[in-house]
Amino acid sequence: MSLLALAYPRISQKDYNWIHEFREENDELNRRVIEPHFALVFPVFNQRPETFIEEIKSRSADHHTINFAIRCAVMDKNAFTPYWHVYMVPDEGYSQIIKLHDNLYSGKLADELRMDSPFIPHIEIANSVDKWTCKELVDQINYLDLEIKGSITELDVVEYHEERVETLEKIKLT
Repeated sequence: MSLLALAYPRISQKDYNWIHEFREENDELNRRVIEPHFALVFPVFNQRPETFIEEIKSRSADHHTINFAIRCAVMDKNAFTPYWHVYMVPDEGYSQIIKLHDNLYSGKLADELRMDSPFIPHIEIANSVDKWTCKELVDQINYLDLEIKGSITELDVVEYHEERVETLEKIKLT
């Protein structure tokens, strides 16, 4: 069992449908487990849910709704698995998401911050063990001149266990 803090973005139904269909075709790992999201705190294993929730509430209290616009895709390699990943990365809202992420990790969760890889705010939409498959998908998306606008208005504290994600608490951003 692990605990995470996620932000399920508020986006148009058209954009949600596009992401959902793209993930159905290209996301081997997450498409049936979890909805499109920004991960703000990655899996934590050594916290009690009550303690984790209180820390997320406390650290997010001064943060406001984040408006974002996504216009490009990038790829990244997971150092711990054989998978390459395709991410939709926001142009607008990027720094606010990073600041929220950093603040969430500044208190009791400081020791949980992974320092081996930079945080890139993203919504994962594809993955593959073949890097060229991911490169083709990134090129395909970036050729579309796509724009997905939305907002992050709340954080979901979730528990992940045996391929199941359950929201324990929703925390509104001001």
